[in-house]
Amino acid sequence: MAGRGDTLLMRQSRKRLPIFCAITLALLLAFSGCGALDGSGSSNSSTSGGLEKPSIKVGVLPVVDMAPFYQAADSGYFTQEGLDVQVVTAPSGPSAIESLIGEDLDIAVSSYPGAFAAQAKKAADIKIVTDLYAARPGHGVLVAAPNGGISRPEDAAGKKIAVTSTGSISDLALMSVLQSRGVDVGTINWVPMPLPDMGPALQRGNVDAAVVIEPFVTLTQKSMGAVPIVDIASGPTAELPMSGFAALAKWVSANPKTVAAFQRGLAKGIADVKKDRSGRLDPILVKYVKIDTAIAPQVHIAEYPESLDAGRLQRVADLMKQFNVIQDRLDVSPMLVPPPGAK
Repeated sequence: MAGRGDTLLMRQSRKRLPIFCAITLALLLAFSGCGALDGSGSSNSSTSGGLEKPSIKVGVLPVVDMAPFYQAADSGYFTQEGLDVQVVTAPSGPSAIESLIGEDLDIAVSSYPGAFAAQAKKAADIKIVTDLYAARPGHGVLVAAPNGGISRPEDAAGKKIAVTSTGSISDLALMSVLQSRGVDVGTINWVPMPLPDMGPALQRGNVDAAVVIEPFVTLTQKSMGAVPIVDIASGPTAELPMSGFAALAKWVSANPKTVAAFQRGLAKGIADVKKDRSGRLDPILVKYVKIDTAIAPQVHIAEYPESLDAGRLQRVADLMKQFNVIQDRLDVSPMLVPPPGAK
């Protein structure tokens, strides 16, 4: 009887062994952090497991440039890459760069003159992590009040013109266009002010014209009948790069996997807004840029580049040198951070 009992026990043990092994394997997988074998869990583990800094602070602005970033955040693309992105809305581009230099932000959006000026003047060692926006017709326009003193580009000489700041894309691009038409740009009185204040300033007669960027091109025309005078991205400045995401060089060097994860997440957002305006881009403009639902489809959208190109960005630095924003020519190619897989 004892021999038969031992044999029965051994048979029962062999039957239980696969179940025990399966349970043990499941526990091991759970505690080791491995995901399901359907592909989603293992993919997320491979991208997030080695990030140097999974939680990052990103400085943004409520402008149309930012649509791919907001799309990536809303769609969970950064999360899929293992990133916890803390969004910090900056009051202006220059303040975003100041916060970046002060290390209050890890990555910040910047119009290119701000980042290039900081680099050229050795205020900081800056890298461009991703390109973000390039001008197209209708995105940036010099507008004037109806029945005002400006009706053509040549009338801009000696006038008061509102810009977001001097030494920015706004005044640099316009100076290039006006100079190509023979205007003495040295006679222009530049008046810095926030974009939302430009329409009211035109109406009050505080300025003769303003360089407005979308959505304010559309908004000033709708609200006060502002007259477009000249596109600032035309002739010598056609398709001029506008903005990108920047980070300090030492931060990029210390966090290469984190940077690559951010680049991958943003690339997915760019692909989304480029292929589906009505379903993805316009709702983002309504939600984050606070554009009215009826007006969002009318806003001129420029180009969201899918790669960093040194030759394209060099045009901005050369424009800065041309108009003495920086004293010496700045080679921007060492500032660019190649995306994952780039040769």
